[in-house]
Amino acid sequence: MIRFACLLVLLSLAPLVLVALRTTGSNAIVFSFVGAPLLAAGVLVYGFQRWREGAFAPSSRQEERSSR
Repeated sequence: MIRFACLLVLLSLAPLVLVALRTTGSNAIVFSFVGAPLLAAGVLVYGFQRWREGAFAPSSRQEERSSR
């Protein structure tokens, strides 16, 4: 899943390169409607996968400190 998220983020950079090379309205629209959603999807997939792996769970040290 993390590789899929990285793929989505890399694909979202392609329209950004088009905008950087040729600043036209049509390229900006492509980035807005293709690049930005791909970037958002990649970040969400990555965050969801990290959440499933337990990256956002409190560590045992934090639990010990909060119980004092």
